[in-house]
Amino acid sequence: MKLVGSRPDSDPDPLAVWTRVEGGEEIAYGNPSVTDQERAAAGRETIAERSRSLLEGNQRRAAKRYAAAATAAADEPNADDATRVWYPREAAALRSHLRDAPLAVWAEDDILHVLWKGEADEVQLGSGVQPPLWPVPGSDDLWEASLRIRRLAEAVISIIVFARRAGEPELGQPSVDHIVWRGPQAPMMLPAAESLVGEIEDHTIDSAALGAPRDLTVYRPPESGRPGPLPACIVADGQSVRMFARILEPAILTGAVPAAVLVGVHSVIDPAAGWPDPRSREYLPGHDRRRFNAHLRFVVDEVIPWATRRLDVAAKPWLVAGYSNGAAWSIAAAQRRPDLFTGVAAFSAGVVPGRITSAARTAGIRHYLAAGTLEPGFRQSTRKWAERLQRAGLPCHHHEWVGGHDSVWWEQELPAALGWLLALP
Repeated sequence: MKLVGSRPDSDPDPLAVWTRVEGGEEIAYGNPSVTDQERAAAGRETIAERSRSLLEGNQRRAAKRYAAAATAAADEPNADDATRVWYPREAAALRSHLRDAPLAVWAEDDILHVLWKGEADEVQLGSGVQPPLWPVPGSDDLWEASLRIRRLAEAVISIIVFARRAGEPELGQPSVDHIVWRGPQAPMMLPAAESLVGEIEDHTIDSAALGAPRDLTVYRPPESGRPGPLPACIVADGQSVRMFARILEPAILTGAVPAAVLVGVHSVIDPAAGWPDPRSREYLPGHDRRRFNAHLRFVVDEVIPWATRRLDVAAKPWLVAGYSNGAAWSIAAAQRRPDLFTGVAAFSAGVVPGRITSAARTAGIRHYLAAGTLEPGFRQSTRKWAERLQRAGLPCHHHEWVGGHDSVWWEQELPAALGWLLALP
């Protein structure tokens, strides 16, 4: 990613609009706590206005990339894993792909097409791929994106539409339209339990470290017959424990993964908060060290002792798992407390430490790391940490899936991660 103009963290103007370049596309963005309606009321340029001004140039460059396909294959070594392409099409021909649905996704060779029908001022994709959708010429309700994707036939990609009207937050509201697209050569996915045999429990701890209550979600697997306390894993963004349990439990019941308790510590989500948002302040040590340390004390000094008393789990060692910023936190927590956390499952980690602490090196913490080919920054950071661990001779499993920043992949990875981390070295 390349920024055009001043960086947001060095620009004190909350109403400013910036431009970043991703995959050859210029994308307008701004402070997420400020709406375009507020910018317009102050007589300032809006994100929607900047996006419209960039559209013609973006389409021209994307058309050149589409035309270049005849001489440059997407699987060449220097090709990007995902590149925006475009060519003019009649609105009526595109509309035929929708049939009676508002969202359609289809592939032509190595190009994935996304088409959405709805009323909005701006539309953005989230999850597996995340480009903005462009308005279709000759239509007032069609939005599209076409991406040339390396190894598309092997991909699994979630498509979620975020549509925004003027006056709404920058990200907008997710539509009810959600498609998981699977290529014809995509790997078989682990089955999900329709109903759980184990138990999901919700708890709240009045935290002294945080100075406020914090919710927990716990998954307890079915009785395993194993003597003694079960191993346990702290899960960042603990709201996701229900999602993980649906995939993890069938693997436990078949014996593919040892039984383990998941203790999910909820994160603070505030879409209206400025940067750094509360979740980033707790998960990324570089943004607010005091808050990061308070959150780590909460987990280590309050959550784990509580779980040891209430859930019949071992006092230590513990595993720690997370995705995205939660993956960054999981890695950082184990670096600071290797006496407690002996294994890390980190998916799509966007920020990793610059070095391995001497205590973590001595402890030999095991890491299971994975990221997608379609999330460039997260992929690069995750790979960098894996290479650092491997150079240090520490136990590390690292691989990549053909997909993006996607919960479908994160929930698929956790059973394999727990199985690898809990196996005897």
